[in-house]
Amino acid sequence: MHFHYANGQNLIPANPIESIILNQNINNQSLLIRPIINSSNNNKWFLKFRNEMFYSQNYPNFENLGNRYVGRGLGFFTSYSFLYLSDHILFGIEPFYLINENKSIKIYKRESPYGDFAPDIFNVLNNNRINTNKPYEKFGLRESTLFLHYNGLGFGISNANMWWGPGLHTSLTMTNNTTGFPYIMIGSIYEKKFKSVKYNFRYIFSKLDKISGDPYYSALVFFLKFYNNPTITLGFSRNYLSGGLPTDRRFTVWDAVKLPFEWLFIDTKEDKYPIDWEAHDRWDQTLSFFIDLYYSKPKINIYCEIGTDDHRQNWSDLRSHPEHNSAIIIGLRKFNLFNNNNIFSGFEYANIKQSFTHKFRGGGHWWSSPYYAYSTYDGRRWAAHSGSDSDDLYIFLGIKNGNYLYMPAFNFERHGIVFGKKPEVKIEFKLNLYFHNKDYLYKIRFEHEFINNIAFTSDDNQKNNAILIGIEKKLNSMKFKLIK
Repeated sequence: MHFHYANGQNLIPANPIESIILNQNINNQSLLIRPIINSSNNNKWFLKFRNEMFYSQNYPNFENLGNRYVGRGLGFFTSYSFLYLSDHILFGIEPFYLINENKSIKIYKRESPYGDFAPDIFNVLNNNRINTNKPYEKFGLRESTLFLHYNGLGFGISNANMWWGPGLHTSLTMTNNTTGFPYIMIGSIYEKKFKSVKYNFRYIFSKLDKISGDPYYSALVFFLKFYNNPTITLGFSRNYLSGGLPTDRRFTVWDAVKLPFEWLFIDTKEDKYPIDWEAHDRWDQTLSFFIDLYYSKPKINIYCEIGTDDHRQNWSDLRSHPEHNSAIIIGLRKFNLFNNNNIFSGFEYANIKQSFTHKFRGGGHWWSSPYYAYSTYDGRRWAAHSGSDSDDLYIFLGIKNGNYLYMPAFNFERHGIVFGKKPEVKIEFKLNLYFHNKDYLYKIRFEHEFINNIAFTSDDNQKNNAILIGIEKKLNSMKFKLIK
């Protein structure tokens, strides 16, 4: 028997750990686009409070925590979450309060391959002190949504964190590594079915007010799921950062809205644009495809995400150098390990290092545009937290039975693999522990890490311990559904 954190929960959030607790599947729904409505839950409303205390010894730590910034020292987070779901309305609101000692740390300035043009491409990692206030204090609304729908299809506004793709530890396009930004959404809030195929899709549009120039963010993400042996899910996302810069043309909000639907190749744009327009625009595009295979009998989940952030000239250009500015995530999760329903394990590897083609055609770095703050919001990247010219290996083992989940993990992460004189290396040991007792969920997250070759030199190293202790209570109900 094993539990999944589902009953009494209307909305499955972006939080990647919960996707493994939920066994990657709830009521046969894929969790590759989150947040998502739990269609197996009949509750009309959901109320939860959460308190968390955290401590980081030497510098800021933790990834994929949304707006819960964990600076050096002690911190505290509290929130109340209310969610109402009816046949045509989804409404959620979560007021929060966060305070952190945010003590000073030693500042490291990593060199940049672009010099003064883009000096901070490697300085927006999660161990940097992005806020200087002591203490750092913040309050407001998070994870809040108003969505009008008919049979799950509709439109609305939200600032809830998002996660796109099959990864547990990272994604090439969207994670909950930073504060959720406000956006307009059109699409589906749970999986829909057309004949034998299930699908989900979303269009996202936002004006990023925390980035200089208030640029636009527009994105399209969708997947199709085919039931067979294995169950195959194919997905795609296209994301644009645009505007906020002087151009050779008039660029309006409606131009930004349409970008994810534009032709893929520059040659095609040249045919469509007026003669005095430059087809090579200054907008920042990322494009990814993912495939997820689930074999039900051996209970194995294999997945891959492949992406690029370069504008290709034409098909010949793509065929000649498909690896230019490319990145990949591969992973595997095995449930029922050793024929024991309570044990699962897996790994995930992300390779985002600079492609070798930069030697003869330039570029090669993901999230390198200083005009768009290196694809950060509130100081951290919303995509892969390892950042530009990096790779990231994550290995985990989990045990869950009845009321608890125990999940130790190992993480090996490098920065500046190609550019750095000596790549910066982070080695991390993690522990996630969840325990349910009556109406309460208790959780502990501990990380012990070493960072070698800081700022790409061998004469400076760091180590850190960080811990987060939390408690949640569902005030309407909190039950763990047992599955045999």
